[in-house]
Amino acid sequence: MMAVALLIAGLLQTAHAAETMTIVDVRRNITLSEEETPYKDFYIAAGADSGLKKNLVVTAVRKINVRDAAGANAVGEIAVPVGQLKVIAVYDKVAVAREFTLLSRDELPMLEQIGIMTGDKIDLRGSFIDTSKPKPKRKVAEVTGATTTTTTVTTVTTVPAMPMILPAAAPTAPVAAQTGTPAVPGKDLQAVAVPAQLQAQAPVSTGEKLEKVADSGNTSGHE
Repeated sequence: MMAVALLIAGLLQTAHAAETMTIVDVRRNITLSEEETPYKDFYIAAGADSGLKKNLVVTAVRKINVRDAAGANAVGEIAVPVGQLKVIAVYDKVAVAREFTLLSRDELPMLEQIGIMTGDKIDLRGSFIDTSKPKPKRKVAEVTGATTTTTTVTTVTTVPAMPMILPAAAPTAPVAAQTGTPAVPGKDLQAVAVPAQLQAQAPVSTGEKLEKVADSGNTSGHE
């Protein structure tokens, strides 16, 4: 009878401790190089008498107060599972755990802030022992046992060659028989200047001779 009473008292104490287990702090280490591993520790306000022990995987839940759309009336409170923590050390009144996995929101209520945080409660229901070693976090640039095949696609754009346009040859202007000035076709071409020496050497036209004879006759009559 005494053993049964002690067992019931122990169960009640464990249940009460489980209700009061809360994450009180979250700390990270500062890495000074890429070779150092980053850690994130969750400090739980619970000791060995709470049922926590090393390698125990527990569930972190978050209590959410549900109110109506106006926010005036409180409808109730729900405990939403956030993720799982693995206990790595247990002390007198504090236990240290690290993130084991985050639970998907596909079949669970959504959270305004994803990730385990300060204030979340610890639930021992569904807890189990995991003795596997933590997987080392690989760097992004590190590739182990994998062959990478790189395919390069080259796009060649062909530009059609422009035909070569040669300047048109200047037409040969015929030389005028009487004036000695070359005839240049087209209105846009400038007139070709004839040197004064060529004009002086050009033969005198018949009209000019007649004018000179008439002038000489008039001069003789006046005399």
